[in-house]
Amino acid sequence: MSERKFDLIPGVESCAGEMKVAFPMEEYKNRLTRIRQIMDREEIDFVYATAPESMYYISGYDVVWHRVNSPQAWYDSMGAGTAIHVDHDKFIHFDLPDEEGVLKLTSISTDTRLIYDIPADMYGKSYICTTDEEGYKEIVIKNLKEEGWIKPGMTIGLELGSYRPSYLIFDQWKTLFEGAGCKVVDATEVIREARAVKSPLELQYIETATNICNVGMEAIYDALEPGITELEIVAAYTNAQLKAGGESQAIANMVRSGPYRSWCFHIPASRRKIMLGDPVGVDLAGVFNRYHSNQCRYFSVGEPPKEFAAKYAVNQKIIETVKNTIKPNMLMSELLIELKKYYQSEGLWGQQYWIGGYELGIAFPPDWCGGSTVYDIYFDCEDKERRFVPGTVVNFETGFGCIDTLMFKEDEAVVLGKTTRELMVKEF
Repeated sequence: MSERKFDLIPGVESCAGEMKVAFPMEEYKNRLTRIRQIMDREEIDFVYATAPESMYYISGYDVVWHRVNSPQAWYDSMGAGTAIHVDHDKFIHFDLPDEEGVLKLTSISTDTRLIYDIPADMYGKSYICTTDEEGYKEIVIKNLKEEGWIKPGMTIGLELGSYRPSYLIFDQWKTLFEGAGCKVVDATEVIREARAVKSPLELQYIETATNICNVGMEAIYDALEPGITELEIVAAYTNAQLKAGGESQAIANMVRSGPYRSWCFHIPASRRKIMLGDPVGVDLAGVFNRYHSNQCRYFSVGEPPKEFAAKYAVNQKIIETVKNTIKPNMLMSELLIELKKYYQSEGLWGQQYWIGGYELGIAFPPDWCGGSTVYDIYFDCEDKERRFVPGTVVNFETGFGCIDTLMFKEDEAVVLGKTTRELMVKEF
């Protein structure tokens, strides 16, 4: 036998089939093509995508920690992102060695470049390392120049409307790209626009997320009893949804109870004990492969206050009006005008909270309101351009505590939520 050394990768016999991406390779390729088409239309040569939702959309990359609020010592590593060039049908992903395993298991990336911000080996390997003279961002820029993806005179798009990275890091990126002779523009809406129209498989995932949301609502009703806390309600629906194959929601713990707290829509669940007569509101999303479907419903532990019951009772007819009005490719303003007429005819106009909705789809904490589409009864009744094109998914908020998810397909438009819009009273 020769002196040759043969190194085998340990553990592969136990990880076969471990890579998990939610979509076929062809769908990811089509997504990249759509993004490049939008870039071409907007005359953007290069986009550096840093929003978690964007990276997930492009490649499936699914990591739980995006270093959004990291200490100053790790600022450089917030520059991890996905590079897209308008003339190339591939992307380049830059990240840390910490996420090498996650990338292998969740991303379709064929060109991943790992840069270590600590000058040391990791996992028994050596990586490209930052130095005092050359930080993470400088190494990325150098790589892109060597690739021919960054040249003087180009227009560079950054997702400046994203929460990742921070303003400070975005500003540093902007300075570096401008120093390379490029013009920097906001490209936040480029990938959001591509994401706005969902594929058939994306719609299927949102329908699955709806079923998971329904399971959570059932679990809330089953768990309700005098003395239970709002946080215990969170535990009940979380347990049920995870058992049903769901995932963590991008907005957590929206449970509120009692005569005053129950209308504080964005207050977090507390240790408050729910007592007889208390209304309980829960704003909930089912989640499947990061795709969200939203419902908000109200419950009551025993007989509710009559005023509250009467106020909430309007939701059934409002949702029926929505069901009877929506159709594929309709003007958004058409729905809003019909709803405003209904509210006014019933004497409800002026008593409501917000009426409208926003796009639902991929979401990472801390927000599931990160899409490109918002329709608002106070501003959009005169809009004669925007439509609910097939593939659109939005929520709808009645202004009286009820929220549902609307899906527009090629041949039908549906309200997805199956949980009753009646006040769910649990007698004791």
